[in-house]
Amino acid sequence: MVVYALPPIIRLTDLGIRLVDRDVLEAADAFGSSSWQKLVKVQLPLALPNIMAGINQTIMMALAMVVIAAMIGVQGLGQPVLKAISNQYFTLGLFNGLAIVGIAIIFDRVSQAYGRRLQKYREISHG
Repeated sequence: MVVYALPPIIRLTDLGIRLVDRDVLEAADAFGSSSWQKLVKVQLPLALPNIMAGINQTIMMALAMVVIAAMIGVQGLGQPVLKAISNQYFTLGLFNGLAIVGIAIIFDRVSQAYGRRLQKYREISHG
């Protein structure tokens, strides 16, 4: 599941860092920032919305994969869904599937709220 879920966070973090305005990077260079300082103090904070979107997508991809992983014998959230469906208890499978969807919605809302809070904190403390 990790191999399946990691590409969104890697791709969106890379995209966020690449989308940082060149003028901002030039200003950081003009102030004598090292490459590490530019990354940590300029690029990563400005890429934060994309990074949070990547974290959100990684969580969603992992939760989407739990039932498929249960098909190859992985214990976890997908196991009850797979057992219910294979025993033709479709209602029970539906309820277990809806529980996974509920968990996904909760994680989605929590990660979005955390990202907004982090962004507001950065704007207040550095703005």
